[in-house]
Amino acid sequence: MIIRFESVEHKLGENQFSFDFQTNSSITGVFGPSGAGKTTLFNLLSGVDTPKKGKIKLNSEVLVDIEGNHIVQGKNRNIGYVFQENHLFPHLSVKKNLLYSKPYIKNKSQYFSFEEVVSLLDILPLLNKKPRQLSGGERQRVAIGRALLSQPRLLLLDEPFSNVDCSKRKQIISYLLRINNHFKIPMVIISHHLEDILKLTRKIVVIENGKSINSGDIFNIIKNGENPELIKSKKFQNTFTAKFESYNQTENIYHLNTKEDIEIKISNHSKLLNEQTNKGTRIQLSLRPTDIALSIDKHKGTTIQNQLQGTVNKIIKNNEGVFCIIDCGFEIFVEISEGIIHNLYLHEGQEIYCQIKANDFDVVHVFDEIEEEIKNKSSIKHSEEILISERS
Repeated sequence: MIIRFESVEHKLGENQFSFDFQTNSSITGVFGPSGAGKTTLFNLLSGVDTPKKGKIKLNSEVLVDIEGNHIVQGKNRNIGYVFQENHLFPHLSVKKNLLYSKPYIKNKSQYFSFEEVVSLLDILPLLNKKPRQLSGGERQRVAIGRALLSQPRLLLLDEPFSNVDCSKRKQIISYLLRINNHFKIPMVIISHHLEDILKLTRKIVVIENGKSINSGDIFNIIKNGENPELIKSKKFQNTFTAKFESYNQTENIYHLNTKEDIEIKISNHSKLLNEQTNKGTRIQLSLRPTDIALSIDKHKGTTIQNQLQGTVNKIIKNNEGVFCIIDCGFEIFVEISEGIIHNLYLHEGQEIYCQIKANDFDVVHVFDEIEEEIKNKSSIKHSEEILISERS
């Protein structure tokens, strides 16, 4: 789905906002500090607020054209909005919260059934509970489920990680990847935690002081020397997808292959993987910039299981430190030191090896068979709805 903000201007009290960008990713992250204008952006897109100037489009549909005096009301935009505070009804059970939008969707195509959403989000045991009996992560999943059951064409999530602790963030990220994979529903996700966004997508919109100052692939933004605040090793995550090949019980190592046919070895410390994982299963991985060492030559007799050959694309120096981007068939962001540049005579265009231990990879999500089955059912149902609509 293509989202366009064209010269959009808005004012709230003394605060001025200006948004001008385009994104067409299945998952887009909106990143910026607290108070930068991220939620205002969502309110304009969903129809909660109306801008003073500009146009807002979804694909070819114009939602807002102030000059042309055209505004689609929020209730007619078919956009699901998961608020930061969840906004669950405290006096209703989880089941009744989930079904709250049912009377309002009689004339809409229904792609996501109650059973599918409950299964995908693992909330069956919660159906008879009240929101006060749930943890922060459980409330977040119920809020997401309620938004999905409104049958939206786009899902907005405002700070979905803010009310859950660090141990539950990874779980929420995995559920969001499940939803995006199976229901094929585009998402826009607000967060001031860049590391969480990057586990989901590399496509971001950067908001600062009420303005959209950049958008696109984060690696392109970095390579262009823009937005140095994005380059913080503790806040950055390298994320990529690989497929399961085999498990070596002797070495206690999983063997994976990327789409570029590069082998990666990871340890079995992840609870999401086991030796019964089927060959070809897609796995989303993340890797911190500080967990990658560089060497000129491939080493023999080392305990480091991954030695990925690549080319230095970019060397970056700023107030945060020294970094480089290595192209190993897929790009990797690496934190280095000034001494490494001198010791390895590091320069752009140089061939280099990335040394990565097997236990430094983090498994973000495993796209399992149950998810694929749900996705297939949803795709079939979606196709049937389209055929019925065309015949009528």
